[in-house]
Amino acid sequence: MNERFTRAGALARVELGHEPDFALGQIQVRPSRREIACEGWQDTVEPRVMQVLVALARAKGEILTRDDLIESCWDGVVVGEDAINRCIGRLRKVAEASRNSFSIETVPRVGYRLKAAEIAASALPKSERVAPEASASISVEVALTPEEERPAPDSAAAPLSAAPIEASGSARPKPTATVAAAVVLLLVAGLGVWRFWPVSGVIPSAQTAPATSVAVLPFVNMSGDPAKDYFSDGFSEELINDLSGNPRLRVVARTSAFAFKGRNGDTRAIARALHVHAIVEGSVREAGNRFRITAQLIDAGDGYTIWSASYDRNLADVLSVQGEVARAVAVALTHRIMPVASHAPTIDPAVYRLYLRGRQQVNLVSPKGYTKAYPLLKEVAAREPRFADGLAGFSHAAWGYSQFDPLHEDAIRAEAKDAAAKALLLDPRNIEARMLRGAFELDGWNWQAATSDFRSLRAESPNHFRVLGGLRVYYDAMGFPDQAVAVMERALSLNPLSDALRSTIINDLPGTHRYREAIIVARAILAHRPDDPWGLVTLCHGDVHTGQIGQARQVDDRLRRLKSDSSDYCEFDIDVNAGDVADARAILGRWTAGYPDKFLLASDIAEHYVAVNDFDKASDWFERAYDRRESQVFESAYRADDAKYRQTARWKALTQRAGFREWQAEHDRIAAELAARGGAP
Repeated sequence: MNERFTRAGALARVELGHEPDFALGQIQVRPSRREIACEGWQDTVEPRVMQVLVALARAKGEILTRDDLIESCWDGVVVGEDAINRCIGRLRKVAEASRNSFSIETVPRVGYRLKAAEIAASALPKSERVAPEASASISVEVALTPEEERPAPDSAAAPLSAAPIEASGSARPKPTATVAAAVVLLLVAGLGVWRFWPVSGVIPSAQTAPATSVAVLPFVNMSGDPAKDYFSDGFSEELINDLSGNPRLRVVARTSAFAFKGRNGDTRAIARALHVHAIVEGSVREAGNRFRITAQLIDAGDGYTIWSASYDRNLADVLSVQGEVARAVAVALTHRIMPVASHAPTIDPAVYRLYLRGRQQVNLVSPKGYTKAYPLLKEVAAREPRFADGLAGFSHAAWGYSQFDPLHEDAIRAEAKDAAAKALLLDPRNIEARMLRGAFELDGWNWQAATSDFRSLRAESPNHFRVLGGLRVYYDAMGFPDQAVAVMERALSLNPLSDALRSTIINDLPGTHRYREAIIVARAILAHRPDDPWGLVTLCHGDVHTGQIGQARQVDDRLRRLKSDSSDYCEFDIDVNAGDVADARAILGRWTAGYPDKFLLASDIAEHYVAVNDFDKASDWFERAYDRRESQVFESAYRADDAKYRQTARWKALTQRAGFREWQAEHDRIAAELAARGGAP
């Protein structure tokens, strides 16, 4: 090995603003200016390209592996091979233009080596060296943090072992009883990702994506322990939530972004799939009470880094770092200086781990997930009573868990409401808590209060996927199905890989062309999950309404073999559309006999009686739904399929009750507001 080469020196972080000028044979390299020049020729290269050249020059002709280059030039952030290949390719073009004053040799399966006649310090005196020209990424960093506040370069931290988290399967929840329960489901940035490409239409290229659009890919767990994925995934999700609250940004929802977990693809291809201008990626290493996070914002058009940073901090400061990264990304994309938090929040590391584990379980949207999340997040709320996100998370978990513990349902829901209220006292802008409060107001028939909450959420966070999900439930509850579909279509632009979301939109918009698309969506779901009840019911629904009754019966047989409760929905749809009313009534008889265990919603049973034109029994169940204070009863007032039923005397009498009149007054007031802005939700 060259005696002047030391691996520690070669792998030190390349800081272009502090790197001395040097010579490669006949050419001069000026890192601070990003210039490479010789007699009669000069070129200016991108910052990352110059960093790679400096790192190779430091090695004095020795081989640097790809990992070595990532460590010194990408601050340890895991990047795809294409990023390094682009830099090497650019340097080889520079070498050719400089009359081959140097070359870069690829050593197969090992790395790269710089060859030059001479590698020496530049003869230029320091007085002649000018300050580096401000690049976009440098100016962002300067705007973000004063020199004294910038994080120190990374230092290696030995990973600690962690007990593995018990694996938990995901099952679909039983039908939910309340509007708030529907919002709980939509608060999870999900609805499922079943495949990696959209069903129909063409996603525009990254170059045509909005300049302020971004996707946060799952940060890589560098701890050496797969059980710690909850930490890196959790940090990524929290960053998505922080960015989504910025009205100037368009942030891809968690489920679409997480579809690329563990897939080291070309960032430009990922950006095209997600229709974004930029990608955030990084890595997390957790060790004891310290953590190391590296993050970078990549321009999806050319693959170059817009901004990057690394943080080596105490775990108690993780919330502060989360805010710093979100602020940096927002500044880089919007070119606006974002306000600095008035104080740097801290959190007990043990409590933060509990919080992330709880959120991981909530994301399962399953009885088992909520059952595990409830005690975890309850402990978080007790141990960190001033952690607003923890209180909001507990409210979310408690409301979800209440659906599966009927003996303690009222007490758990009271806990959920109390936790949301406490979260809002600490942080009045907390989106999750405000969404839940709005849902609680809908469930309590407090229409004006619900409108106030959802109106302010729409105004302040119009591009937040969860807000759009909540607005869908709000518009449905208030009798505006067209606006409900419109906000879901906007949500689909933020979650383009979710066929389940696309299926939801299809089911909300009847029509032959939608049913045909439903079949395509369902088949895409079933290609990846052949026994998925949601996909099978969607396929059945599409087959029935396109006249393919025989195929629908085959789907129903599959559901029966799977012993899925969803088979009743498929069979009922087949019977009604095939004219087998007696069989459809038999299904309704089973449902009513099993009420409320089989069905939590009386209004759902009522609507199925409308489908078989049994208006008397439909009225019986609508009146029961009203007496049970089900918010869904009001949605039927504007369902196209129920138009004939709404002419009956009993329905008209129901609409004259006090609660219905109050709802109608708020509906009319919202309708006037929508008309004033052309119907836009």
